[in-house]
Amino acid sequence: MSPFPTDMIPNILCRLPVKTLLRFKCVSKPWGSLIDDSHFVKSHLHQSLKTNNNVKLFLDNGAEIDDNAYAVDFDSLNNLVQFPRPFTAEITKYRSRIIGSYNGLLAVYHREEGIALWNPSTRKCHYLPALDEDISMDHDTIPGYNYDNSTILGFGYDNITEDYKVVKMLRSKTQNCFKVTIYSQKSNTWRRIKDCPYDIPINYNDGAYINNAIHWVGDEILSGRNVIFGLHLNTEEYFEVPEGKRISEDKKCGAYYCEGFSYMNVGVLGGCLCVSRDFSSCPIEDHVNIWVMKEYGVEESWTELLYLSRNQWVTNIFHTRAVGYARDGNKVLLDDGGGQQPAWFNLEDESSHLLCIPGAPQLVSTIIFVESLVSVS
Repeated sequence: MSPFPTDMIPNILCRLPVKTLLRFKCVSKPWGSLIDDSHFVKSHLHQSLKTNNNVKLFLDNGAEIDDNAYAVDFDSLNNLVQFPRPFTAEITKYRSRIIGSYNGLLAVYHREEGIALWNPSTRKCHYLPALDEDISMDHDTIPGYNYDNSTILGFGYDNITEDYKVVKMLRSKTQNCFKVTIYSQKSNTWRRIKDCPYDIPINYNDGAYINNAIHWVGDEILSGRNVIFGLHLNTEEYFEVPEGKRISEDKKCGAYYCEGFSYMNVGVLGGCLCVSRDFSSCPIEDHVNIWVMKEYGVEESWTELLYLSRNQWVTNIFHTRAVGYARDGNKVLLDDGGGQQPAWFNLEDESSHLLCIPGAPQLVSTIIFVESLVSVS
């Protein structure tokens, strides 16, 4: 006789880590079928998101040739694990990078080999089909293996159709625009959508997913006005995000007039849209501000979170993006995109210290992901 009712088993199992569940699939056929069931996969994911358990900090080696990637528990920064990367990192080839994370899936981009959806927890990977030649042959490529302003990427989830999607914008050789294609996991196909109505002259980060849309920073094509814009994954419509005050009431730099900034990148911090403002032209002090939109779509909810002086910060902040809050909410992890060492910023006393994970590379790009059983295909 079972020591507890059978209907309690799913409720118990959905609280366990993915590694344990993968081992438990071998206990019996019913357990294996249960753990593979789509309803159980959703329950397990919901439980992890609700309790904030199974949250990992992914460490992507941005400075060395390394076929492995790494992850630690985000709260403790312990329990280092390593994974074989979906794309190899040969010296003569481009390195891959993570372009987004959602529900435990990571989208990985390699300039020569393409894009893959990867679940590090289950070690499963799905390589996306290639684009049609009429689009790829018109791509105005730029030499290099890091970010460039002719290939713009984003990854997210259409919660209306329950479909994971990848957006790829390619600068056209023959037209003054970005040709845009969108990949659907459900159909395993790319499809051309409307051209992007914005230019992206400088690209320091991949798109940020929140509220069923992927967001970037760019310029209006006619006016050149610097904006935050999004692409809704269901309607496939582009839209501008209302911006906050252009002049801060509390000018920590001490300048009487300090309006001239540009948006460097957009991200998601604590479930809110955030953006980095670059004040390289400040007459007093070269600095960066990070602002958070506490209520999505509400202009008045933009709040200045932190101020970074380039002269005083512990690492390079040219491409700075916010990765996540510490569990107590008093610190923010900041990342420069892989060329520098990430660092913590203390919101209370404005102190800082570098992120150091024993056994892991130091110069990494970081992203938060939750362990899950979500399928890559």
